[in-house]
Amino acid sequence: MMGTYEKDLETGSRMNRNLPSGIYFVVQPQHAAALRAALGDAVVLIEAAPGDEIPFEVIRKASVLVLEVDPAQAASLARVSQIRAARPSMPVIVALEAASLSITRTLIRQGISDVATLPFDMTELVGQLLEISAKHAPANDLALAPMVSLVRAAGGVGATTIITHLAEALADCHGRSQDVCVIDLDLQFGQVANYLGIHPARTVLDLLEASERLDPDMVRDAAMATPQGISVIAAPTVIAPLEEVDVDRLLNLLKIARQSFDFVLVDLPSNWTNWTLSAALACNEILVVTDQSITGLRQTKRVIELFDMMNVSRENVRVVVNRVEKKLFQTIGVNEVADTLSREVSATIARDKGDLQIAQDRGVLLSDTNRKASFVKDIDRLADQICDRVVGN
Repeated sequence: MMGTYEKDLETGSRMNRNLPSGIYFVVQPQHAAALRAALGDAVVLIEAAPGDEIPFEVIRKASVLVLEVDPAQAASLARVSQIRAARPSMPVIVALEAASLSITRTLIRQGISDVATLPFDMTELVGQLLEISAKHAPANDLALAPMVSLVRAAGGVGATTIITHLAEALADCHGRSQDVCVIDLDLQFGQVANYLGIHPARTVLDLLEASERLDPDMVRDAAMATPQGISVIAAPTVIAPLEEVDVDRLLNLLKIARQSFDFVLVDLPSNWTNWTLSAALACNEILVVTDQSITGLRQTKRVIELFDMMNVSRENVRVVVNRVEKKLFQTIGVNEVADTLSREVSATIARDKGDLQIAQDRGVLLSDTNRKASFVKDIDRLADQICDRVVGN
């Protein structure tokens, strides 16, 4: 008859083929030896005393971390907090020799996923690992929310004004409530947060600098809720060099945002770089915002030609003309805009008489103070069009 430990070895060797990669153990040598015999190379073993510092490379690479803790050592307990701060979404199983109810509760409040008893019961341990790995499976296969970028052909055409109001309008898409996030990628002159009267503690630059540590929890934490019910990932408060943005990091941020929200709007700068182009091309739809000025139309034509050169479908590039005036005051009409650009104008936004600027100076939307304004009605119509095209009925 097999002993308990022999049964554990047999079970472990039979089940370790089903364990996902990236499971790390940080335990004392005697426990590492038992794990090595039972699980072989299915897991990564780091031998360390309960109070030893954990290499950051281990924290960065682990998809699940099993950590031995000695409750009698302050340094050992402190490691749990350090890991949770560095990787808030990473599952952590704490291994204890004597798991009292009070210490277990304390660790659970710190956000650990489970507690394992030392010495390890291999059958129970493998079950814990499989369950936790399944719950925290990578989000690569999650559906991506629609993403629309607003491209300003030139500065001062009102793209940020449009995107802030459009976000509020899209939060109610054909009667369906949507969790909308605006990402301000105008790293040098972004004003989304200011227009909405908010002061986020973290910005898009913090998320880009997080590199491989970036996860849905960090994105959600950085996205600040506004009184209008939308979320904003703000541009930095200091001017940031555009050339230092890593394209892969940016695309990963956009992907995680699309997995975390129902709809994502991206405010792009007027400067074109590899990363701004990559961000635009990652979107379901690109709204090119222009006005009726000759300079604005010339720049808009150049932007549209750039997208044509990149073989972007014309259906995915929409022209929005902002600050449209009545025919009497127009120098160039909307029809002339369409002829100049050789593109249909998808939407026009009325020039506001002054209430819009007053609202922005107060850090609120015009829709907060006057829903009947022509500007607000035009934004609502644009939101309905986007819902029809991108979200569906």
